[in-house]
Amino acid sequence: MMMIMMTTTRRSLRCSRLRCPPSAHHSLSSSSSAAAVESERTIREGPRNDWTREEINSVYQSPVLDLLFHGAQVHRHAHNFREVQQCTLLSIKTGGCSEDCSYCPQSSRYNTGLKAQKLMDTDAVLEAAKNAKEAGSTRFCMGAAWRDTVGRKTNFKQILEYVKEIRGMGMEVCCTLGMLEKQQAVELKEAGLTAYNHNLDTSREYYPNIITTRTYDERLETLQHVREAGINVCSGGIIGLGEAEEDRVGLLHTLATLPTHPESVPINALLAVKGTPLQDQKPVEIWEMVRMIATARIVMPKAMVRLSAGRVRFSMPEQALCFLAGANSIFTGEKLLTTPNNDYDADQLMFKVLGLTPKAPSFSEEAAGDIVSERCEQEEAISNVG
Repeated sequence: MMMIMMTTTRRSLRCSRLRCPPSAHHSLSSSSSAAAVESERTIREGPRNDWTREEINSVYQSPVLDLLFHGAQVHRHAHNFREVQQCTLLSIKTGGCSEDCSYCPQSSRYNTGLKAQKLMDTDAVLEAAKNAKEAGSTRFCMGAAWRDTVGRKTNFKQILEYVKEIRGMGMEVCCTLGMLEKQQAVELKEAGLTAYNHNLDTSREYYPNIITTRTYDERLETLQHVREAGINVCSGGIIGLGEAEEDRVGLLHTLATLPTHPESVPINALLAVKGTPLQDQKPVEIWEMVRMIATARIVMPKAMVRLSAGRVRFSMPEQALCFLAGANSIFTGEKLLTTPNNDYDADQLMFKVLGLTPKAPSFSEEAAGDIVSERCEQEEAISNVG
């Protein structure tokens, strides 16, 4: 009898230790990080566009392991977490740009040893696209070192042809050609452009320290023209420009409060180029990338978060942390415009080791819609004949 009582007492003591009183539950929930709270809300309620800067800052400042874990939770909820899209970015018009972007070796204002070139010819561009597709890329991006496309009618028409041809290969097609006018965005859409890249680079407040030849509002206006034309928006930024953490938060806040989140958010780490004003900037650390990627994933859950420029500096384990935090796209190929990029074989090995699978092009629904429309038109024509 005594043994039974002692055993019961031990059990009740153990149970009382395991059961947290209401006050303990309160202290646990009140100590939860913003990353935990906001990721749960994102999973429960979906994307929102009314983020405050303070809310995003709280997420960004959460303990990095919390951010990593909860970014991964949101990522697994919103995406196939093993899928990573491979993109190729080709500079079809290199150098000689009139802008003064402090990070860019293509500016005509800086002596970086880069020679200005004319627009690449059709055969060279299509060959590059074909090679990219064979190497596993499903999105082909074309960049031209221009401030805008105004007064470049011949070049612009040529680019429209490139878009049509590459889209015909079954690839997503993206362009980054500087500022766009409304009509140009419409023409690019008609040619079959999938996405247009126009990065905000940094926060509105820090932006004048980096660029003076184009305003922040002009960048936002281009994004609006792209959106109104029905083209997917690709817009992100660069970290490591000498900005403060509040500027990184500011960038994410601007993107996350657009009427519609960008479908694609590239996160770039500065690769300092000799001859540019930012040549002496210290390299970005992996934890800075993880913070940006995980925060972007939590506040813009459905976007493709692209691990972009600067990836070449990170090891495979470091890149794995970025994928875990929520990145699901990379650029492949030996160059990103003019800066070095990761080796193709190294990327193939990374996909194998990490168990990543290449993401297929995502315009299948649109293509299916076109097929249905064509079929309906054919049936209507047949019935009219009948």
